[in-house]
Amino acid sequence: MNISADQLQKILEDFSQEDANAKVISDKKLRSTIPKAQEWLENAKVNPSKCGVTFAEPVADQLQNSTMGAIESQNNYITVAIYKDSQLLDKQWDAKASANDQCSRYSVTTGNESRAYHLAKQPMDSVADKNESYVVTSSDGKTTQQQLVTRSASSNVLVSVQGTTSNGQTQEQVKEAKAKIDELFNKLHG
Repeated sequence: MNISADQLQKILEDFSQEDANAKVISDKKLRSTIPKAQEWLENAKVNPSKCGVTFAEPVADQLQNSTMGAIESQNNYITVAIYKDSQLLDKQWDAKASANDQCSRYSVTTGNESRAYHLAKQPMDSVADKNESYVVTSSDGKTTQQQLVTRSASSNVLVSVQGTTSNGQTQEQVKEAKAKIDELFNKLHG
């Protein structure tokens, strides 16, 4: 599937029009954030270091090899990446899945701040060929946050949904993420 950045932006705008708080972020705008994201990634220390692979899929590489768009709303952040090469997406998917399997617990230090992370896999299935869902719990010793991260891929398309969650909400939010992913894949293939 080949979709231009403008076409993808239009699809995301149509998809998000019912949410008054939703903001579509274009491929161009995402590209403008790369230097800051890259700098943060390069300055972060991950322990154990092999778990750095979780972060080592630099945003720049993803943008270099795909057309991207995102929707930011009050409850979640959705990204869509349309890769030029489906084999590259498969390779990145497998690397990330392997890192997630090996690194269910790790810590990230930037400057004087350190956060401990724990990944808890969640069952999820969608219209996509590949699906992955995790609750990521992070703590700095004072505060704890939980995020639900879902990823789905088919052919050369990767869709991810990320949002804050808490105990008791996760299963419902996995269902909501699955519904969004299914709807987006249907619109993209429409």
